Amino acid sequence: MASQSEFHSKQAGQGAMMATNIEIQKGFDFLDAIPRYRRVTANALLMSDALHAENGRRITPEVLQQIFRRIKPQLAVNDEYAEAYQTFFERHPEYGLEANMAILDGVLTKHGEAVTAENLEELLMPGNPHCVLHQLAMTAEAAKAQADEQERQAIISDLVGGLKPVIDERGRKVLTNRSGFRVLYAAEVERINALPLEGLRQLRDEKAEKKRLQQMSSEEVRQTLRQTATPFSRYEKLPDQYFPPGKEVGLPWSANLFRRLPSQEQRRLLAHYGDEQLTAAINAAGRN
Repeated sequence: MASQSEFHSKQAGQGAMMATNIEIQKGFDFLDAIPRYRRVTANALLMSDALHAENGRRITPEVLQQIFRRIKPQLAVNDEYAEAYQTFFERHPEYGLEANMAILDGVLTKHGEAVTAENLEELLMPGNPHCVLHQLAMTAEAAKAQADEQERQAIISDLVGGLKPVIDERGRKVLTNRSGFRVLYAAEVERINALPLEGLRQLRDEKAEKKRLQQMSSEEVRQTLRQTATPFSRYEKLPDQYFPPGKEVGLPWSANLFRRLPSQEQRRLLAHYGDEQLTAAINAAGRN
């Protein structure tokens, strides 16, 4: 960058109405206080020309601000500044916002520190007395990802906390899954943790609905399912016969069979297969 004396010499002999060397220096100092624009020859020339265009107007801090706002769209970012932020945002893309740059620049300028990737990094350290982590905003994508992860962990915690394992005859922690099969507790926890957020939401909602149905009488469950007109696709396919839990021999469906079942088993069947499938199977058996 050209020296300030060269800028001063350029202006000598150009008339009493032009900006003075002192006013030109004020312009240089003004730009030098802004990390993004300091030490760029083209910027200093723009400021110098803008000051001379004032035609003898007294250059006050307010006038300098006006000039700066006018020429700001034409100012170039200095290379060191651009490289520092490029490195910083590659490490922390979640903070890649213009508003954050203003906060970071302000703190470094206030404490006389240069804008470097290392100095920017230090401003994120919790132990640093000048840490600005709590002041920075996240990008929309990062904020959504953070919210999704928090929701994901909350659902996992709720689902895993609701599991009720028992110790089987071999000393293993096991539980019965929603299809009625015995599975290892650790395998079920691993399965839940591997589900995407949408899958976790669906599983949470299914368990909540199942719990709600279990608290109803069988007639209330039937009425609710009729009102919602839930399609078969939401339920497991009804087997050709009724297989009592733990039994390998099936029994034909019938109204009498369903009435003889314990209310808890009735609710389980309705939650698994739906009222329409059960009614259709019972009606078909009655016509045979």
